[in-house]
Amino acid sequence: MSYQGGVAQLKQVEALVLDRTTYRFLGENFEGPEVDKDQMLWLHEAIRGTDVDDVVANQVIGATLYVILAHDTHDGIDEVTDRTRQTSQERQLTVLAGDFYSSLYYRTLAEFGMIDLLASLQRGVQETNEAKVNLYQLHITGDEDYLAHLVKSKTAIFEKFASHFGCSETFVQVGAYTILLTYLLEERKKWLKKNESLFKTAYEHGYMAMNAQADFATWLEDLIVTVKTEIKANKDGLAISEMTEKRLQELLGQ
Repeated sequence: MSYQGGVAQLKQVEALVLDRTTYRFLGENFEGPEVDKDQMLWLHEAIRGTDVDDVVANQVIGATLYVILAHDTHDGIDEVTDRTRQTSQERQLTVLAGDFYSSLYYRTLAEFGMIDLLASLQRGVQETNEAKVNLYQLHITGDEDYLAHLVKSKTAIFEKFASHFGCSETFVQVGAYTILLTYLLEERKKWLKKNESLFKTAYEHGYMAMNAQADFATWLEDLIVTVKTEIKANKDGLAISEMTEKRLQELLGQ
């Protein structure tokens, strides 16, 4: 598939997700998480080249984005910073939105009879929840364990999706670290703009403290460099599309 064709297909997937949500009550009254376009890109890359029809593939990617949206939406009400800012109505809408995304996810995969994929993604949800609990409660044994939990907390659903469609371990690893990198880059922007970060607790406990005298900004930058290094060490020879390669180089340059 050409670069232009890949871009067009991703736009179709995004439109599919938005069309089923924005023309409902939630679309007018709820400001929740946006579709993660980098997750969408790697989900598309994972299913590309399989025997799944393009139309069905778009629906399956959309369903997987629904479960990611559902998890991110429900997760929002558990964060201390959001808990203090949301009104009772906003919290109710948040729960309703998460449940709504979940229902779309279940219905779509059930319609295509993809029960095995549904089970795989549910294991991804479970692993995501377990990793987040361990991160929040700092049930971590060291730097490597911290990074492993961090990757899992953001990419377990993608990992299960990619493995289900027969992607190599190297592909899954590079995709997972790239998805994490996009999150870390956004976290850096948030820190520079608002002086807030959910990673501050990990920094204060000394995880990933490669520079013993580092302030938080330097610590976060070191973590970003570590993730980039992992990507660079494994991406050579990986069979990915021109579109994904272009985005990958863009992220590594930030």
